[in-house]
Amino acid sequence: MYRRIAFLSLLLVLALSACSGGTAGSSIQIDGAWVRAAAMLGGQNMNASDTSTAGGMSHMGGANSAAYFVISNNGKEADRLIKAESDVASAVELHISEMKDGVMSMHPVEGVEIAAGGQAELKPGSYHVMLIGIKRDLKPGEKVALKLHFEKAGAIDIEVEVREP
Repeated sequence: MYRRIAFLSLLLVLALSACSGGTAGSSIQIDGAWVRAAAMLGGQNMNASDTSTAGGMSHMGGANSAAYFVISNNGKEADRLIKAESDVASAVELHISEMKDGVMSMHPVEGVEIAAGGQAELKPGSYHVMLIGIKRDLKPGEKVALKLHFEKAGAIDIEVEVREP
């Protein structure tokens, strides 16, 4: 009888950890998450002349936004953010903004490294999650769902507050 209870308890623990989406026991922690407010006007950004990371026209014809946060890796192994998803945009990409020869440019990256025991800060003018072709207005105070995919930690769902920059 004792073995049966122990076996069933073990199965329950395994089943619950499988349903966790990679967050239970994960060494990855997300803090200070926010997404830049953006408004649609006839399928285009209100300030169409702005081609910055946050508010420019996208190649997909809609407004863009960006999400920022700090990733802490409390584990003993490095990890890497490899993908992000959100239902508020037509496409979601990991990007970096860099100053090169006196010109700020932005381009996609394949991942963001987080050293063991270290942090990676996604912030304006650096790494960020680009929301391309937003499907609706993103108003301050609202929440936006993001799913972050890590090489080792798996998928982590977060809720991100919309803010003015």
